[in-house]
Amino acid sequence: MKIKLLILSSLCSLSSLSFSQDSNDIENITIIGERVIHGSATTIEPDELQMFEHIDVHKALANVPGINFRPEEGYGLRPNISIRGTYDDRSGKVTLMEDGVLIAPAPYAASSAYYFPSFGRIHSVEVLKGPSAITEGPYTIGGAINLISTPIPDSTGGFFNQEMGSDSASRTHAAYGVSTENIGFLLEGHFAQTDGFDTIEHVGGDTGFDKDDILFKFRLNSDQGSDIYHQLDFKYQDSSEKSNQSYVGLSKADFNSNPRQRYGFTRNDLMDNAHDQVVITYSVDFGDLDISATSYKNNFKRDWFKVDKIGYNGAAKGINNMIDYANAGTADAIAVLRGTNTTAEEIKYKHNNRVYVSEGTVIKGSWATDNQTLTFGYRSTEDSEDRMQWYETANWQAGKLSALTVGSKPGLSSNNRITVAKANAIFLNEELRLDNLTITAGVRKENWDINETRWNETARTTVATGYPKSKTNNKEKDETLFGFGAGYSLSDSSEVFLGYHQGFSPTTGEAKPESANSMELGWRGQIGNANVQAVYFNTDYKNIVGTCTNSASGIYEGCTIGDTFDGGQATISGLELSASTSFTNASGSTIPLMINFTSSDGKFDTSFESSYWGSVNKGMKLPNMPDSQLSLTTGLVMNNGWSTMINLTNFGSTCSVASCATDTTIDSYSVIDLSINKEINDRSNAYLVIGNVTDSSNIIARAPKNGIRTQRPQYFNAGLRFNF
Repeated sequence: MKIKLLILSSLCSLSSLSFSQDSNDIENITIIGERVIHGSATTIEPDELQMFEHIDVHKALANVPGINFRPEEGYGLRPNISIRGTYDDRSGKVTLMEDGVLIAPAPYAASSAYYFPSFGRIHSVEVLKGPSAITEGPYTIGGAINLISTPIPDSTGGFFNQEMGSDSASRTHAAYGVSTENIGFLLEGHFAQTDGFDTIEHVGGDTGFDKDDILFKFRLNSDQGSDIYHQLDFKYQDSSEKSNQSYVGLSKADFNSNPRQRYGFTRNDLMDNAHDQVVITYSVDFGDLDISATSYKNNFKRDWFKVDKIGYNGAAKGINNMIDYANAGTADAIAVLRGTNTTAEEIKYKHNNRVYVSEGTVIKGSWATDNQTLTFGYRSTEDSEDRMQWYETANWQAGKLSALTVGSKPGLSSNNRITVAKANAIFLNEELRLDNLTITAGVRKENWDINETRWNETARTTVATGYPKSKTNNKEKDETLFGFGAGYSLSDSSEVFLGYHQGFSPTTGEAKPESANSMELGWRGQIGNANVQAVYFNTDYKNIVGTCTNSASGIYEGCTIGDTFDGGQATISGLELSASTSFTNASGSTIPLMINFTSSDGKFDTSFESSYWGSVNKGMKLPNMPDSQLSLTTGLVMNNGWSTMINLTNFGSTCSVASCATDTTIDSYSVIDLSINKEINDRSNAYLVIGNVTDSSNIIARAPKNGIRTQRPQYFNAGLRFNF
């Protein structure tokens, strides 16, 4: 359901005028587009995104029912997104796309999203849940998120947006495009930086980021209205990021003392990455039949140099251990963390250095007649993750860090390996329209194979004994999934719908395949002047799987990155409510109102012991899944060009581990954001955004590595937008 605040269109004449996509162009970048989805689907329109000019995708997705997330560093650089309770760590159980193309660095070989598109340049967002998501994969249990980049304009024009803000933040976003009947192009730049809001104890330093994006699009097409319409699209995107982010959070006592500090030994922590993408699409429209073929390649290279082990009485301890020791009141651990230790301890920094490649071919099409639409697709992909990781060390004593000592490159180890995945997928989806009843049925078939190679030495001249080795041995390497949905129109403005689908996530390592059966039952319609939707959902996991990553919470030290762990049967159910309306007061001003609410209950259905999940008893709740989430947006849009919007988001309580042990709770908390906008003329406007108005400092996460994370403090961004 598209819940739009159309009365806010004056806030972004850019999206509603200069950069609306030509209606005659073939839609090959969307997964929803103009389709009527008889199930759960949401589009976040450009005017909604421009209300607060968020650069953090978490804040935008908070307005979509059924989506949970685990914030981390306050800027959304590496999101942790969940749809209907899928495990949120690095969004690894969600199908992520940009313009309909898989965007995770290696969707099959290593799905964790350490790359995520700069959200400040994103034009709109599509979210598919339930049986509608069976057309997108490979992660079909929860659903899919498609980020849509700035389209080529339908006429010559552009925009320029300059923003300044707290913590020396600045953001420049500009684009220019030309469009004629047969040709069009767009050139866009997005450049953002900040010094960050945390303070590094004793040694100081930057805790922000610098991220630059360039995007180029080109379109060549036949005459509009041709009997057979042809279109060729080319897209090139390039980005680079340097961010001084760390995996080390805070102990309980240090959070209570100063929630916005970082330990001094994290000063060297730095993410340095680069991403580029090339996409070529050819589309043809025969009238009732349209077909598109896309070839794409994503390259992502990153080195996250960060604390991996902390010296403790001469031994190397994991971050988890040190936080636990400090929470237990152990004086030696507290001294090392706070830099009051009188004996030098060695800090081990790891170059988490990896290169990812993801490439593939996608063929999609649809055949439509008066009472049916058949949609079909095929995708062939190959992706890989190349790890070459090594250490540097420094001594830490009395709040001072020594110079770094570079260690040797790895020989035979898990830090010297390449994982390659090959996969093919095909889907068919039929929609049959019978008066007031619409029935959809879909099938998706995936097959994949994942192999790992290790070498005996750094130079990679001799393959180690036993390699290449399959990471999918003794497992099903293909899956056939079915989905069914139906919608019945009770009136012109009211519909009931239901759906059922099978979902799965490709699994490597020792764990069994992750699979689940999901259903939803909903109603959408109008109550008075309000658009309302209510959906009940239930996901029944045959086996829920956890994956060992550096960014996870609550796991024991010592698991090998990439290992997988069975969680057995689990059930997630919930209720999603959304409503939007507007009122006009006596002076003619408009008061919009939008509400989204999700109530979730996720629990394990079996008891077991795991070096990932911990000690689990039947009935324990799934970790990092808030029991509720509420988003309320309202404001005042006046006739004199002024408008004010306020957004309240409330997150329910959860725990970072299933047992909900001491020092793992995350209490409910709220965030309030405020936006003030002044339309200067029909082509320009000024705005002020105040985030976290109350300057709250609640705990928002206990991960990565069990350390406490807090909200980004109160901040402001002031900007000017010009359309030309």
